[in-house]
Amino acid sequence: MFNLNLVTPEKKLVTDLEVDEVIVPGFKGQLDILPGHAPLMTTLGTGVVKYRLKGATSYETFLVSWGYCEVHPDGVIVLAEVAESLAEIDRARAEANLRKAQAALVDPLLESDQMVMMQRKVERNQARINALGNDTSH
Repeated sequence: MFNLNLVTPEKKLVTDLEVDEVIVPGFKGQLDILPGHAPLMTTLGTGVVKYRLKGATSYETFLVSWGYCEVHPDGVIVLAEVAESLAEIDRARAEANLRKAQAALVDPLLESDQMVMMQRKVERNQARINALGNDTSH
């Protein structure tokens, strides 16, 4: 069995699901993980986690922002700072938050830690919009 667990500090989104494939946004690029993958631990960037249930042909999708991914012989564990399903994303809110974060980044009085926080907000909201694609129902 090759299982996926996806959790945040606030909630468990996926628990012990048997999967055939998991795709994660590694900090240095996308990782496609299949059963038999070499064990590893990596930092996650902001982007889409996709997984394909055992025997399925379509993918389920979650957006994650920062965290860690551990691959072991029995499966994959994703520990994300933020994770949400596409159904949870409000496009209008993501677009408004993106504009606010982009505007804040040009503030000359922004401290370096605030700049990092705003850059993450830009990345997270841009990833939300990208994940929704052209679907305007969200």
